[in-house]
Formats: sequence, C-alpha cells, structure tokens
Amino acid sequence: MFRIGEFSKIAQVSGRLLRYYDELGLLSPDFTDPQTGYRYYSAEQLPRLNRILVLKELGLSLDQIIRLLAQNSSVEEIRGMLALRKAQIEQSLKEEMERLRVVESRLQQLDLHGQMQEPDVVLKSLGCQEFLGIREVFKGMADVQRLVQQIHNALPAALGQNNLGQMAVLMHFAVYDPQALDLEIGFFISGKAPKSFNLTEERVLTRRTLPAVETMATLVHQGRLDEIHQSYGALGSWIEQNNWQLAGNGREILMQLPQPNSGDGVVFEIQLPVVKWLA
Repeated sequence: MFRIGEFSKIAQVSGRLLRYYDELGLLSPDFTDPQTGYRYYSAEQLPRLNRILVLKELGLSLDQIIRLLAQNSSVEEIRGMLALRKAQIEQSLKEEMERLRVVESRLQQLDLHGQMQEPDVVLKSLGCQEFLGIREVFKGMADVQRLVQQIHNALPAALGQNNLGQMAVLMHFAVYDPQALDLEIGFFISGKAPKSFNLTEERVLTRRTLPAVETMATLVHQGRLDEIHQSYGALGSWIEQNNWQLAGNGREILMQLPQPNSGDGVVFEIQLPVVKWLA
C-alpha cells in the first residue's frame, strides 16, 4: 500500500489530480485510515488510473469517462479508441507542419521581395488540345493530391503512356479559395483515348477539346509544392511589369509529382492566359 504522495510518484500524476478523482468517485483510495485520514492506494489501481488518463487524452469529458468506466469497456475497445485518437493527432500534426512550411515560405518571400532575379517567363501560343479529365470542387489540397495520384496511377496503365500527354490541373474558380477549389484534373491526349474513363463507380473522366489560347505566360516551378505561391507571385509581377493582364483561368502542367509523403521534388509549369494591357 502507498500513501498518496508515494502513489503519485509511482503513477507519475499529481497528488492534486488524485484528490480530484477521489472527489468525483473516479479513483478512490484503496483504504483510508479512519483515525488519521491518510489515503492509501494500491499498485493494482494503476490499470484503472491509466484507463482514466487514456480516455481523458481521447478528449472525453469526465462525465463521459465515469459512464464509460461504469460500462467496464474492454481493453480492446479502449485500444481502438486510442488508435483512432492517435491517427487524428498525427493528421493534425501533419496539417500544422504544412501550415508552418507555408508560413516559412511566406516569410522567405517577404525577405526576398525586390531582390529576386528576373523570372524565366516564356510566352506560348497553344492550339486546341484534347483533354481527358474530371472536374470537382475540393475542400483542400490534400483531397486534390489524392485524386491526382489516383489518376496518375490509373490512366497510363489503362490507356498506355503513348496515348497520353502531360498531366494537368485546370483552374475553374474566379476567386481562389483553398477550401473550395474548383478544378479539372486529367491528362492531355496525344493518341487514342475513349470519350470517357471510369476511374471508380462515382468518378468518371470525360474527354473534351480545350480551346486554343493565343498567349500563355508560363513559368516552371521547381522545389516544394507548398512554395508554389512564390512562383505565382514572380509570374504575376512579371505580367504586370511587362504590361500584360490576365485573360482567364490558368493551368498547372504536372511535369513531376511530389515525392511520396513529401512535398519535395515538384516540377510544375504554371500557365496563365494573358493579353496586352490596354491603357
């Protein structure tokens, strides 16, 4: 048996927390001396304490924990809930790391403003092109990346690489909203291809002809995916400084996808349709 201070050391929790759990009836001392009032705990109470702490980490309220313990949930049930919580935390950490990289990239863009070399912008004239793709509104870039990878894995294997040109993402939004990205994802067609392709039961890629574009201002972005805004900024500055203006929605030609589980190794060509500025 252990006095409360001793038990707090063994359990690695504060004595104050143990007293609080005692008040709630969550974890009462195994024995209380009626003469001295000293609380005594047993090492056999550690599994129950660990359950309480695990359920607390899962985000459950103390009332919910009390009810759950009263139901005597099995170790496997709690393990399953903990595994789910672990996955949620890992996803949250991944999203926070992506936000951190974007913030760092934005800070870098501020530091480099006015010091950047002239971007290697190329003006292109594009004829009509056949495109096999699917248009959806995405809630975030993670959803976009998953579909890009799915199409990239499926189409060349099904249709043959010789029948496909480059993979591309076509922009259809008037205003950029990272939580409502209206995009069309697919491949340009360089050979034989069907009018439609069933990626899944719910997703069907359809073939259409993209109209010709007289002038595209293009810039190749190499590096990290979360730094692509720097290339957009450089291209936008070049367009403005050279008396052009945007004339429609742009495209991203996916020349090299990011490495698995990483945003590194990206090679994208940004294409923005432009016309000469009329003062």
